Amino acid sequence: MKRLVLKTILITVGVFFILAVSAFGIASMCAPRAMMRLTASMGLEGVSGDYAFREYERSGDVGCLARSFLISAQRKNDRKADERFELLVADEGFEAFCEHEDQTLDVHESVAGYSYRNYVMGLEACVKYRLAQTEEEETAAIDFALSQTDASFPEDNPTVALVIECAREEDKPFCAALLARLEAGGYAGDAYHDIINILEDAINE
Repeated sequence: MKRLVLKTILITVGVFFILAVSAFGIASMCAPRAMMRLTASMGLEGVSGDYAFREYERSGDVGCLARSFLISAQRKNDRKADERFELLVADEGFEAFCEHEDQTLDVHESVAGYSYRNYVMGLEACVKYRLAQTEEEETAAIDFALSQTDASFPEDNPTVALVIECAREEDKPFCAALLARLEAGGYAGDAYHDIINILEDAINE
């Protein structure tokens, strides 16, 4: 009798487990947006980013693609982030999405003068820097950051993000190369001078 009860319990548990796995699999395929939110609420940011990308593939939602890029870049999954960035900037809805994000931030008064586009470009500049294996690739990372930086040198520009990244890594040769390019770039303003000081300190430490 005890064996029969134990066998029944094991079968029930097994069936429940199979159903749960099946339900999870179905939800993963059919409702990636819901899974994106669920995994994010559980603190599984990397998994949430992958579900965001699946939702983009399913629906073309540029916001989900942007989310998947941001999470990959922030978690330093650089190869994946770089691939998703290329898809993001090629999406015809990217610029409008950036403007929408800026307006949303203005409504909530989160950060005065903050540019969502600059934030994305700054993350990608850091991705390119971390992926660089040769001097040419490092130069390309600098080229990218500077090409996305306005001459007025706003505080949140992509070059600032790159400077912080290479200074944190104590990469003196890269800091020196970036400093030379900045000094030759015709920039001005308080943020520019602050960044020059950071680079000089990183080089002379």
